[in-house]
Amino acid sequence: MRVQDQQLNAKEIMVLLIGLGLVVFLYLMKNPSSKNNSHFSITQESKPLIGIEKTEENKTFFDPSTKTTVIEDILDIPAWKFNIDDLGKLTSEELTNTIEKAMDEEHYFEPENQSALFYLVNLKQLDSDNENIPRIAQALIQQLTTQTNRAIAQNDEKSLTQIIAQFKTLDENNPQIKELRQKLSTIKTINKLYAKGTKQLQNNLVITANSQDAWHSAKQAIEIDPTNIKANNLVAQVNGILINSALRAAEEIDFQLAQQQINQAKLLAPESLNVQNAQSTIEDLKTQRYMWLEQQINQAITTTNIKRAKKMLSQLIDLNLPQAVITDYQNEINRMQLYGLYRPLDTFTDVSKDGDKLPQMTVMPIGQFEMGYLQGPKHEKPVHTVAINYGFAVSQKEISVADFALFIQATAYKTDAEKKHSSIIYDTRTGRLKNKNRITWKKDYQGKKAKPNHPVIHVSWNDVNNYVQWLSNQTQKNYRLPSEAEFEYFLRAGSRTKYPWGNGTPLQVTENLTGKLDRIKGNTRMRWKKGFDNYNDKYWGPAPVGSFTPNQFNLYDTAGNVMEWTADCWHDSYTRAPLDGSAWINQGCENHVIRGGSWSSSKDEFRSSHRFTAKAEFTDARLGFRVAMDLK
Repeated sequence: MRVQDQQLNAKEIMVLLIGLGLVVFLYLMKNPSSKNNSHFSITQESKPLIGIEKTEENKTFFDPSTKTTVIEDILDIPAWKFNIDDLGKLTSEELTNTIEKAMDEEHYFEPENQSALFYLVNLKQLDSDNENIPRIAQALIQQLTTQTNRAIAQNDEKSLTQIIAQFKTLDENNPQIKELRQKLSTIKTINKLYAKGTKQLQNNLVITANSQDAWHSAKQAIEIDPTNIKANNLVAQVNGILINSALRAAEEIDFQLAQQQINQAKLLAPESLNVQNAQSTIEDLKTQRYMWLEQQINQAITTTNIKRAKKMLSQLIDLNLPQAVITDYQNEINRMQLYGLYRPLDTFTDVSKDGDKLPQMTVMPIGQFEMGYLQGPKHEKPVHTVAINYGFAVSQKEISVADFALFIQATAYKTDAEKKHSSIIYDTRTGRLKNKNRITWKKDYQGKKAKPNHPVIHVSWNDVNNYVQWLSNQTQKNYRLPSEAEFEYFLRAGSRTKYPWGNGTPLQVTENLTGKLDRIKGNTRMRWKKGFDNYNDKYWGPAPVGSFTPNQFNLYDTAGNVMEWTADCWHDSYTRAPLDGSAWINQGCENHVIRGGSWSSSKDEFRSSHRFTAKAEFTDARLGFRVAMDLK
């Protein structure tokens, strides 16, 4: 019995070690180290540790003590009782032959009334001095011993209970019966602990504050019988979770938590090879990561590496740094996701491949606004909310003649006005607009030579799209025309009134608008009949770009000076219009949206919601543009 038990226990331990080895192997397969084996690589984002309760200080509740386990009491197990009358009248010889036949057929104990044990009991009552009884009894004891070892190895309460009853049937004074009863008590107790621990694992109760958890169930089981297979199996399951959590904590740079969990695993299995290997892995991962993480996240922010910055932040969060530090980094990442290198209202200037300065750009803040006008015409309805949840920049000023000249010089592009040899100008003698030959982007609103700092006019939608494409090619950035929704957004600049400045005449000079006090040189009698009362910005015709006060978004001339092209196709209402700020484009459309007022507009045309339309090749003395650029 003892030799066989020792051999079986050795096999059990070997199986256990192999099983625990597989746990580590599967972990390593799931979480491979980086190709360069760097201890500084971040392999995964922070995740909660499964089934382990934690305090606000990120330390697990843990009391390693266990209550004294009460071994299950085993009630008296009676010997088997048989109805001898079932046999009829058999002689001793006939019974002996029947027993031999039953053993030959391996019917030692089953079926109950046709087993060797059944016939032996009858033989003892018929002929207690029969010489074959000791030999048969010994053979049955050997079979019971084999079954006993198997039942113990499998923690089989039912089989072991039956074996005890069979031993009693053979010899109620057999000393093994007492040992087997003790073993049955142990197995029954461990089985209950195993079932309890398994259920706790299913419920993610690995380690809890009240110690009603799988760790303590496993500890109690292994303390009762360190060789028991179910006790060791439960220990292996709990330690597998602890090891996995510890390794993950180490990869997330929480070495204190990782060590705490390895220590918990050691308490369950001090000699475990898997625990020792996990300890070595954690020791290998320990480096001066704290300062390194801060260095890395700052570098990621500087280079706008959003993905890496997020990973670094997840590691910093788990280091329990002051919340103000985490908030600062989170705000930086949020800003970077929207605006790249910039912040809202920052200005920047790109340069061409030849080193010439391109239009100065201003970064727009994110936000939302109500687009349209409830009291306006049909094409300004329905009023709808537009959300600008992305970063983009807009040229701070309208594109000037000098800006446009760089494009023409670099590309020898021929504008639509040049192709048709004419454009619309303003006749100061009659106060009317008229078409005039030989008018190009080089001319001003009267057809005279344009000044470099004036907004470029006499340019079509086709022309300005060629210009933005040139900007993109020069900078490798996505320059474009602003969408109509973007234009109204930065024209309003947070205002909700009829005009960007309010609901009536501006109280001070804000932009180049039509005012009744405006005068034109050489014709003092000419007035703007539909201009604002008591308003005089001292310009009749376009003013140099950026001559007035910028709006709340740090942009000039958004409401006046010249009207501006947008990217959108014309639609006669906002039904089904985009709600995300994007341009509303239909492939092949002929008419495009013009926004903002000009130096000659009526008061109504300065409204924030006012829209106008023209064909893509249209040019005019009142019409220019500005550009936008995506920041991502």
